[in-house]
Amino acid sequence: MSYTIMVAVDGEPDHRAALDWAAARAARDGARLELVHVIERTWGDNPAEPSHLLVLAVKSLLEAEKRIALHHAHEVLERQPVAAGAAAPSGQAPEDIEVSTHFRYGHIGPELAAISRETDLLVIGTLAEADRQRAFAGSLAVRVAAVAECPVAVIPHSWTDVGRGVVVGVDGELQTETAVEFAAAEAEALGEPLTVVCAGYVANPLLAGLVPEISLGDRRERIAEEAAGLARERHPGVIVLTEVLDTAPSRALVAESDGASMLVVGVHDRHNVQRLMLGSVAHDVLLDMRTPVVVARNPLNRVEDTAPR
Repeated sequence: MSYTIMVAVDGEPDHRAALDWAAARAARDGARLELVHVIERTWGDNPAEPSHLLVLAVKSLLEAEKRIALHHAHEVLERQPVAAGAAAPSGQAPEDIEVSTHFRYGHIGPELAAISRETDLLVIGTLAEADRQRAFAGSLAVRVAAVAECPVAVIPHSWTDVGRGVVVGVDGELQTETAVEFAAAEAEALGEPLTVVCAGYVANPLLAGLVPEISLGDRRERIAEEAAGLARERHPGVIVLTEVLDTAPSRALVAESDGASMLVVGVHDRHNVQRLMLGSVAHDVLLDMRTPVVVARNPLNRVEDTAPR
């Protein structure tokens, strides 16, 4: 599979979950991996470029992170199962993994958003669950995911690769197909089941006496089954389950994905100033996430689409 994964790194040992996730995916898919570090320019800085010493330090940081990424990718390749009659665990050698590095200078949110125009999957880390209790924690992931022009994978710093299964949230809107396709393809690649979740309150006080409560539940059942049918049609080897829950969508998705390999959510197509808003469900999920979350976006909305998916 030929596509590019770009992962933001900061050199902190406790923040390498995103790097490990991206390196493992690049090894699995044969994707190109690019490491990027944003030299944060504070609002009071005047120079148009960072200092020479700072650039040297960042280049050293990126080379160290590159070695770590290659080492992790090597480990992933060695763990891949050997097919019947195969002579090696993988047809791809560690030295064949394409890893590059670069840095940018500016404000981290806008710079990561700009990077999303140049890649097929942007990977960023976010705070561990305990740290997200502080005010505004996790807002960077929300801001970047809102305006990115490619899918964004957000990996908790505390993440370890022990989950199983892929969960996707659906609501019947146009972005559902994009999210379901991404999630089903991931489940197929992992050899794990896919759970399609549609959640919301059946008892809506605004509709009391106007719309039978049972009709709202029926609609969610149809949405979940249609999404599951789409996943089974395009990826017939994947075990697809459905869950229809009477609770807040974000709460349902966080609970259902606890212990999963990945949660996938779609985003509404927005334009102009509305693109600054991510949407309440994805927003709340990113502020309470416990497992890797992919905010799937239709590639047709990108300015450029240079690689197949």
